[in-house]
Amino acid sequence: MTLFDFNYGLCFLVTSTLINQSLAKKLPVIGAGQRMMLLKRVVFPDLVFPRWQSVLAISFIGVLFGLAPRLHAVPTDAPAWLGVVVGLVTGLVTTWAAFLVIVAVLRWWFKRGGRWDGQGDLFNLVAASWLMLDSFCANLMMLNAPPFLVLPFWLYSLWVGTKAMTSAIPQASRGYCIAGIAIGLLPAIAAAGLVFALVRALMTGLVPGGAGA
Repeated sequence: MTLFDFNYGLCFLVTSTLINQSLAKKLPVIGAGQRMMLLKRVVFPDLVFPRWQSVLAISFIGVLFGLAPRLHAVPTDAPAWLGVVVGLVTGLVTTWAAFLVIVAVLRWWFKRGGRWDGQGDLFNLVAASWLMLDSFCANLMMLNAPPFLVLPFWLYSLWVGTKAMTSAIPQASRGYCIAGIAIGLLPAIAAAGLVFALVRALMTGLVPGGAGA
C-alpha cells in the first residue's frame, strides 16, 4: 500500500468521523464545529465543554497537516518512516504555535474598547471554528492537492471564524472580527514559520545524513 492510498483512506475516515452526528453529541467540540461550518449561531454557553476536547481538536489538525507529503522531506538515504516523523512533529508544533498566537491576539483585540468582557471560552470557540474546515484543508494537502484548490476552503474557514465570533460576541461587528483575524494572522504566520524552520533544522540534524544534505 502506497502512502497516497493510506492518506486517501485516512481522509475518508476523517471526513466520516467529523460529520458523524452520534459522535458530535458525545464530543461537543465536533457538534459546535459542525454548526459553525454551516454558519449557524453558536454562543459561549454552547462552548462549555472540557478543554481537552479543544486540545485534541487542534492536535488532530496538526497531525493531519503533518501527514502532508510536502512536509516529509528528508535526505534520500534516510528511512522513509523518518520523513513521516519529521512531518508529524512539524505539523503539530507549527499548528499549535499559530493557534496560540491567534487566540492571544484575538483576546486582546476583543477586550480593547470594551467589546468583550472576557466572559466565555475564546480558546474553545477558536478551536471549534478551526476543526471542520482546517481538517478538510489538511485532507486535501495529504492528497497533494494544489494550493489553488485548498485556498477557497481556507478562505471559507476564515468566514466561518468571523461568523462564530460575531455570534458569540455581539458587540464585535463583522468587520471588527475580520480585522482581528487579519491582525492575528500576521504574527501567527510569522510564529509558525519560525517554529517550522527551527523544528525542521532540529529534526533534520537528528536524521542520519541530514547535516550534509
